[in-house]
Amino acid sequence: MKYKEIKKILALTMALSLAAPANVFAADIQTQADGNQVVEEPETPQQPETPQEPEQPEAPLQETPEQYEQRTGYQLPEGHHYVLDANGYVTFNEDGSIKIEANQPEAPLQETPQQYEERTGYQLPEGHHYVLDANGYVTFNEDGSVKIEANQPEAPLQETPQQYEQRTGYQLPEGYHYVLDANGYVTFNEDGSPKIEADTVDETPSQETPEQYEERTGYQLPEGYHYVLDENGYVILLDNGSPKIEADDPEAPSSNQELVQQQEIIEVPTIVEDFRFWTVARKYAFSNEKINIYEEMTEEARSVGTLAKKGVCYILKEEEDGWLYVESGAVRGFVKAEDVVTGEEAQKILERYQKEARSLAARFNEEYKGIEGVAPTAKETVPYRENKAFLYLRATVNQTVVDKEYALTTASLLNIREDKNTESRIIGTLEENSLCYVLADAEEDWVYIESGDVRGFVAKEYLNMEETVQEEVTEKGEDTYTLAKEEIAPEENEACYYTLTSVKSGVPGGQLRSSVVEFASQFIGNPYVWGGTSLTEGADCSGFVQSIFKEYGYELPRVAADQAQYGTKIPVEDAQPGDLIFYAKNGYVYHVVIYAGDGKTVEAMGKDYGIVQGNLNTKNAVWAVRVLEDETVSYGGGDIAEVNATSDMYGEKLGNFKLTYYCSCELCCDVETGITATGTPVVEGRTIAVDPKVIPYGTQVIINGHVFTAEDCGGAIKGNRIDIYVNDHDRANALGVNHADVYLVK
Repeated sequence: MKYKEIKKILALTMALSLAAPANVFAADIQTQADGNQVVEEPETPQQPETPQEPEQPEAPLQETPEQYEQRTGYQLPEGHHYVLDANGYVTFNEDGSIKIEANQPEAPLQETPQQYEERTGYQLPEGHHYVLDANGYVTFNEDGSVKIEANQPEAPLQETPQQYEQRTGYQLPEGYHYVLDANGYVTFNEDGSPKIEADTVDETPSQETPEQYEERTGYQLPEGYHYVLDENGYVILLDNGSPKIEADDPEAPSSNQELVQQQEIIEVPTIVEDFRFWTVARKYAFSNEKINIYEEMTEEARSVGTLAKKGVCYILKEEEDGWLYVESGAVRGFVKAEDVVTGEEAQKILERYQKEARSLAARFNEEYKGIEGVAPTAKETVPYRENKAFLYLRATVNQTVVDKEYALTTASLLNIREDKNTESRIIGTLEENSLCYVLADAEEDWVYIESGDVRGFVAKEYLNMEETVQEEVTEKGEDTYTLAKEEIAPEENEACYYTLTSVKSGVPGGQLRSSVVEFASQFIGNPYVWGGTSLTEGADCSGFVQSIFKEYGYELPRVAADQAQYGTKIPVEDAQPGDLIFYAKNGYVYHVVIYAGDGKTVEAMGKDYGIVQGNLNTKNAVWAVRVLEDETVSYGGGDIAEVNATSDMYGEKLGNFKLTYYCSCELCCDVETGITATGTPVVEGRTIAVDPKVIPYGTQVIINGHVFTAEDCGGAIKGNRIDIYVNDHDRANALGVNHADVYLVK
C-alpha cells in the first residue's frame, strides 16, 4: 500500500481503539487494491499495532543555547532567556518547544559607580549621587534601575572663610560677616549655604593711636586723664566701644620730653677694646679631604694654611652662608662647613685619635697630652702677622692666662724691642726696678715679657728673675712698682702675639651680648599672649624680656614701666646689642624691646604679630637700659684660695656641693660640652661651671670665702656639683675633689 493509505488505516485504527470498550476489536476492513470491497471470513482477532506518531525531529539530549540555535535556526525573543538544566543545557516543553522565560532586570552584586557606568553607559544626573552599600558598590531598585539620591549641599567640617571662598568662589556680600564656630570655621545652613549675618555697626579700627581715634570719632579726652594704651601705643577700647582712660597722676609727666627729663640718663663711657685673647671650649671638626683655610669668607680669597685629610681644627665661630672661623695649630681663618665633619661623627674620629695617642704615650712611657701629636694640624702658608683673619675673633682653645713670673729691671732705662735684636723697633721702655712678667723664652738671651699693655723682647742680662724677686713683689704688692711706658700701640706691635698667653684674660667684647640676642631670636615666630611669660607658648613684651634675662641670671620686674627703671639708663643712640629700649607716648611707657644692633630689635610686638625681629621705633623710643655688665677692666687671674667675700655678702645657703676642677685643655674638655655657655671667657678665680637648673647663669656665689660667677656648664655637671676653672691641667689634677657649703652673694 501507499504511504498515504497506510497513514489513513493507522489513524482509523487508533480512533477505533480509543472508542471501543476494552478487549473489543472492530472487524478488519480491507479494501482491495482495485477499489472493490471483498467480504472475507472473519479471522481470529489480533492485537492491533500501536499506531506510530508522525516523525518529529529529535533534539539531542545535551545541547547548549548556541548549539540549539545553530541546529534549528531559532531566535530567542528579546527580553527572554533560555531555561537551562543543571549542566547548562536547554530544556523543552512537553510539546517539544524550547523552554524560555522573560528576563528579570538584575545588576551585578558588586559594582562600583565607575564600573556600572562603564558597563551600562549610564550618566548620573547632575546634583545626584549613587546610593552605595557598605562596600561602596551601587545598589538597585526592584525594577533593576540603579538607586540614586539628590545631593544635600555639604561644606567641609573645618574651613576658614578664606579657605571656603577659595574653594567655592563665594563672595561675601558687603556689610555682612560669616557666622563662625568656636574654632573660627564657617558654619552652614541646612541648604548648605554659609551662615552670614549683617554687620551691626561699622567695625572700629583695631589699631588706632590717640590722635587717630580722636580724628575719627571727634572724642575729646577729659582734662586730667590719659588714654590707656596697649603694648604698641594704640588706644584700648572697652566693650561699649569707648576708650579706656585713667586719671592722671598729678606728678606724672604729660609728654615724652618731660618723662625723659625726669630720668637720670647716664652717658656711657667709651670702652677700649682689649687686645688679649680669651680661652673658649674646644669644638672639634675634622676635614673630609685636604682643604684650604682662607683669609676671608670666599674661596677666591688667599689661602693662609692647608689642612690634611682628617686633620683637626677647632670651631671658634659659626658664620652665615656656611662658613666657619677655625683654629688649627698656628693657623686661624675660614673654612666651608661642608668641608668638615662635626658633632657625633667628629666625636667618633676624636675617640679614635685619642685611643691612638694614649697607646703611643703608654708605649714610650710618656704622659698623654692630647691628639695633636697624632691628628694632623694645619700648615701655615702665610705668617700669622700677615694673616688678616688672625685677629678676626680673639678667642682660642689654647691656654691664655699663665701664672705670674715676676722680673725687675736692672738697667736705668731698658728698651722693649719688637724682635730679638737691637736693630728692631722700640715699642716701649722700662725704668730701673720696673715690674714685668716673663711670658716666654726665659732661658734665651732675649726674653719675651709683658708690662702693662706693652709686650715684646728685652735682653735677659738686664732682668732680675731670682727667687727673691718673687718674694719681694708678693710682699710689697704689684701696684707699688712702675710698669712699662708704651711707645707703639698693641695693634701696631708685631710682637704682640708672639704668644697668646698673658697674666690676665682678654675681654670678649660683645660675646655675652650676642649670646642674649641669638638666644632671644630663636623664639621668633612664637605667639604673643597678653600677660604671658612663656617663650614657647606665648608672652607679652615685658614677659618676653623678663624670661630671656632670667636665663642669664637677671631677675627683672614684670611690666615695662618698672623694667624701664631697672639697670643703668643710657641714651638710645648709645644702645648696644642686648640692651633694652623703651617706647612711650604722652609720658607713658608702654613697650620694651631687646636691641639687636643695626636698628633691629627682637620683641613681642603684639597679638597680630607675635615675637618678631622688628625695626627700632625711633619716634617713640625714649631711653635704653643697660642690664648686661660690660667689663671695663681686664679680668684678673685671681687666686681661687683668696678670701675676698666679707661677712655682709653672705646670703642664702644653697647647700653642700661637690667641687671638682678643670682647665680648657683637651683632657678636661674633649667633647663639645659648650663650656662657655654664656659667651664669657673662662677666668681663674671667677669662672665656675654649674647646672643652670640649680644655679642660673650670672649668679654670684661664695665658696670657701671666695666669690665666683656661674658662667659655664658641662655634660657631667648635674645637681649639687660645681666645676671650678683653673689655668692649667696640673693644678686641676692636684686640687682633686672636695666638698663645701655654697652661699648666694647678697
